[in-house]
Amino acid sequence: MRNESLWVVAAWLLATSPMQTSRAQVTREVTDAAGRVVTLPSTVNRVADAWHANNALVLMLGGADKLVATTVQAQRQPWLRKLYPRIDQVPAAFNAAGDLNVETLLGARPDVILMAYDGALPRWSAAVEAYHVPIVLMPNTSLEGLKTTARITGTVLGPREAEVAEDYIRYFDANIRRVRRETERLSAGQRPKVLHTSSAGILTADGLDTVIDDWIRLAGGRNAADVTGNGRPVTLEQVAAWDPDVIIVGTAPNQLSRKAILEDPRWREIKAVKNGNVLVNPSGAYLWDRHSAEAALQVLWAAKMIHPELFSDLDIKRETINFYAKYFHHALTDDEYSSIVNATAP
Repeated sequence: MRNESLWVVAAWLLATSPMQTSRAQVTREVTDAAGRVVTLPSTVNRVADAWHANNALVLMLGGADKLVATTVQAQRQPWLRKLYPRIDQVPAAFNAAGDLNVETLLGARPDVILMAYDGALPRWSAAVEAYHVPIVLMPNTSLEGLKTTARITGTVLGPREAEVAEDYIRYFDANIRRVRRETERLSAGQRPKVLHTSSAGILTADGLDTVIDDWIRLAGGRNAADVTGNGRPVTLEQVAAWDPDVIIVGTAPNQLSRKAILEDPRWREIKAVKNGNVLVNPSGAYLWDRHSAEAALQVLWAAKMIHPELFSDLDIKRETINFYAKYFHHALTDDEYSSIVNATAP
């Protein structure tokens, strides 16, 4: 019965795909991060988002009601559920590892699939190509790429969302300029070494050629990890040799990982631990430190944490409350703000 239902859905999708509909149907084209020209319906109403972080970006742009397929990890984000409770009812066609349930995806009948681009097509792309569902790939390794992702996502969703994307990019650029004015004059010796952990375990680090490395440098730091890429396993001996001035703990359970570092005697001689500079990275609709909508706040928060003397007039709470009010249409309470900035949402 399961196979029969899959073929019924597949037949429906083939019958209603751009390849099978009237030649008079109006379409449009979008160029994605891989340089591919992707043909989309003139109006996109049904979106499958295979990228955990991008689901919150779709919400920020005002297109969340177009989501018809999401990821398990996106559904697990406490603040995304709070800001958009319907996410629990959107079928999770993609698991936490990014693998696809083809039947769930086809049953959702998406007009388009949004996906991060890491230099190759997703491993499941061949499974959907036969059904003529377009895949739009977007960059995910830099702050500049994040702005491109916002612009592409808005363009895919429609004119109203595209306008919000451009407004968001202007806000993001203003924040980057605000930070850079203070940090670009710093010498190498004035830039503390920052280690950013990247998983529920402690001994993984985010290295070079990542969005994390981008905001560390922008905020006036140096990435202590001399590895390349996200989530790289490291040893305690490596961490001791790097001897970071600041440790920022990312990815839930942030507070438990911070506690584990502070209570482990093997970490006590590391400069950041001795000086009490072990911080928890905020987490909201998605993780602020990643390729997420809230990276526009992350650059401010990181600058304030790494160089408090340079950013004494920067009010992170006010910036966060204003951001959530404008882009997520939610008035944060004091307790809600605390749960985001301290990454304590259940």
